[in-house]
Amino acid sequence: MNATLLANPIEASPFAADVVDYDAGLNPTAGFTDADTALGSPERFTGELSPFPGIVSPFNPAFGSDEIVSIGAGGFLEVRFDQAIRDDAGNPFGIDFLIFGNAGFLDAGFPNGVIGDPPSMFGVGGDATVQVSQNGLDWVTIETRMLDLMPTMGYSDSGAFDLVPGTIETDFTRPVDPSVVLGDLAGKSLTQLVDLYSGSGGGIGFDLSGTGLEEVLYIRVLNESALAFEIDAFADVSVPSPGGVAFLAPPGVLLLRRRRRSASL
Repeated sequence: MNATLLANPIEASPFAADVVDYDAGLNPTAGFTDADTALGSPERFTGELSPFPGIVSPFNPAFGSDEIVSIGAGGFLEVRFDQAIRDDAGNPFGIDFLIFGNAGFLDAGFPNGVIGDPPSMFGVGGDATVQVSQNGLDWVTIETRMLDLMPTMGYSDSGAFDLVPGTIETDFTRPVDPSVVLGDLAGKSLTQLVDLYSGSGGGIGFDLSGTGLEEVLYIRVLNESALAFEIDAFADVSVPSPGGVAFLAPPGVLLLRRRRRSASL
């Protein structure tokens, strides 16, 4: 069958498409229990429904109840992707997918964006246990860790607390070097963070190698700790961000892209 390029090409989405199941747990953050906020792209601009809108930066994470979902003690969130996340050693740093939370750095040079020495973070919460599955029934645990480094960065040309969007969007499918630890960031300015991110939008990276799975469609995050934590989004590293690859489709076939419920600016 011959394929024709769509007039309005639809790109493969690198982000979670559906919430399969969600349990808020015992102590989620009040008002932050809409699991659909974890679908689609991470936030670039936050707080549109509040008196304090601003860009998302490592010093100003997403904070709206329409932007992040909370998982309390004993709770979990399970999402599905439209196409499989593959274990690909050719991905940057071998990372296969990213999870975006709402952690941020305390600004030691407010409002300029300077990480303290020693660094301090907020919005981290308890440890998250990250599991993956091919079929949504059989699960493999990758690791249990805090959803801290690296905080989301929406734009490469914005200040730490700008009130209008930047012009250079970061790539939410590009990981930051996972060998960087919190202590390495002591005293760094926002400008130095932008250089370190090197075009990435941040996020916590996970590698499927060692799971025995070549590809997965499902990710589940469990809270087996006492403290709640929040999630903004999930991203497949191997699928280009929107604006990258267009699908080819047979004539007459209409492809629709699922959009995030609450769109960022």
